[in-house]
Amino acid sequence: MIILPEWSRAWGGPLGHARVASLPEDFQVDERLGFEPEGEGPHLLVHIRKRRLSTARAIQALARHWQVERRQMGYAGRKDRHALTTQWLSVPWPPGAPLPPAGSIPLEHDPDAGLEVIRMMRHRRKLPVGALTGNDFRLTLRDVGASADALQARVVRIARYGVPNYFGPQRFGRDGENLVRARQWFAGEVRPRSRNDRSMLLSAARAAAFNAILDARVKADDWCGAEPGEILTLDGRGSVFMAESGDARHNRLRAAGLRVHPTGPLPGRPGRGLELPASLAARERAVLQDWDGLVEGLIDRGLEAARRALRLSVGALAVRRLDGQTWQLSFRLMRGAYATTVLRELIDWDDG
Repeated sequence: MIILPEWSRAWGGPLGHARVASLPEDFQVDERLGFEPEGEGPHLLVHIRKRRLSTARAIQALARHWQVERRQMGYAGRKDRHALTTQWLSVPWPPGAPLPPAGSIPLEHDPDAGLEVIRMMRHRRKLPVGALTGNDFRLTLRDVGASADALQARVVRIARYGVPNYFGPQRFGRDGENLVRARQWFAGEVRPRSRNDRSMLLSAARAAAFNAILDARVKADDWCGAEPGEILTLDGRGSVFMAESGDARHNRLRAAGLRVHPTGPLPGRPGRGLELPASLAARERAVLQDWDGLVEGLIDRGLEAARRALRLSVGALAVRRLDGQTWQLSFRLMRGAYATTVLRELIDWDDG
């Protein structure tokens, strides 16, 4: 077990306490692909709804019921087990074969879990990880101990200025187990159990280093600007570019409109991308000194350095009271972002 740092908040402390995800229906997530099925080809894009079921178990159940090879199926992103979620899967299906029926898929061993095929269309290729554009969230907050006026005001601020784009605690595993084992692996004490396990340990190590940089930037109150010398990224895009002094006013306006964000490092061996300005490189290096073992481990295992936005824009953000101390919070996030990064700028919470 490891005690994860309490990463700095941008907009003050939590406004109060609430219960989140007491029921799967209290935490609803809808995946957005960003493209339409092609209508032909040797695969099906299958839209599913699942309850109390991990993505891996949903794939396994559908493969068993439709008698297809599980390894030939694809998904764009994983969805939480303790939630009511929709997402897309791809399933290999012979071009001449009739489509299977939609509806409920039988499950074993868990009477509270549910899996339903909503619709399906033919597609030419297997769905790759990361093909989604983002997710829509609808969260029910129960026993909310916060002022209605304060909650509404904080929501307005978050919608206007965004939140620090921290990796959520789920990236580090239960009680930080993934980060503990990453350290042990880099020290030669353990080995990953599988390819997927290896990927999770590397992701936890990178996430911890990134969060440390972002924490330092939030403390310095310069985590969302676009001053010359920053490495910027367009909102929702992967490309990065340097903020030049000649474009200072233009970049400040774009940053104020949540169209560009400064970035922080996902450590690894240097790639062919932009070279960091000396001042920015020195600043990040100073923070990462406390994480040398993780950074060196990532480099030794061949990961290529990348950049990630320090700020997360929160789309379609709204909060409304359902009754008494029960509120509903809805918002839209780009892929790779965590609902917990939004919640932590509002409340402390217990989850189910």
